[in-house]
Amino acid sequence: MSVVTVLVVEDDDVTRELIASRLELAGHDVVAVASAPDAREQLGEDLPDVMVSDMFMPGGSALALVAELRGNPETTQVPVVLLSGRALPADAEAGRALGCSYLSKPFAPKALLRAVGEAAEAPTRMVASSVRDRLAELGDVGDPAERALFSRLLLSFAAQAPVSLVELTSAAACGDDRATRAVAHKLAGSAANLGVLQLADGLREVEQVAEHGDVQALDLRKLRHEGAIARRAVTTVAHELHEAASDEADGA
Repeated sequence: MSVVTVLVVEDDDVTRELIASRLELAGHDVVAVASAPDAREQLGEDLPDVMVSDMFMPGGSALALVAELRGNPETTQVPVVLLSGRALPADAEAGRALGCSYLSKPFAPKALLRAVGEAAEAPTRMVASSVRDRLAELGDVGDPAERALFSRLLLSFAAQAPVSLVELTSAAACGDDRATRAVAHKLAGSAANLGVLQLADGLREVEQVAEHGDVQALDLRKLRHEGAIARRAVTTVAHELHEAASDEADGA
């Protein structure tokens, strides 16, 4: 399972620490908060790869919080796993209608990790599929030299994209239209050429805003989220290419 960032929303101290500790033991990065208002504050800063939330909390229900996420284009794609020990079937069904998965409490650690992994991997699989299609257009992935080239380029992108997104965020926060546009343009080209289309589209939107000024008004949470998904996807495909080369060498 890939390492992902998880926002845990749980008002009970013991349960919150148990959830966070199980996820951290699995290698995930965890931010844990105790209420819906605290979750909104955290979501306003950065988007997690997955949100794990108790269904009933002080300050508002998880269903209301998820409905807000789904109603905002910047947050609508955040995967959510709902937890409850007393939810009615109608509550669980309402959560599923909002695109959430559901676990009963007390939770089994393996079931929690599986639910988080499945929630995080769905968007990664979509991007990885697009990358594979693009590589098939670019060349012969059955050729060892081509595989080596593609793997190197994908890993280079995976290493550089997070750095570029930090630079872009910093430039936008400073109101530097020219630097914001330059970073967005360069990274968009790399992303598009490798088949990372959603990230490329988001970066082109940033370019357009930078052309007309007011980059400080940009909400870059979704873009950073897309960047994290893209990094996992291209790394996955690069490892597939490497494994194919290893299998071929073993069979020779």
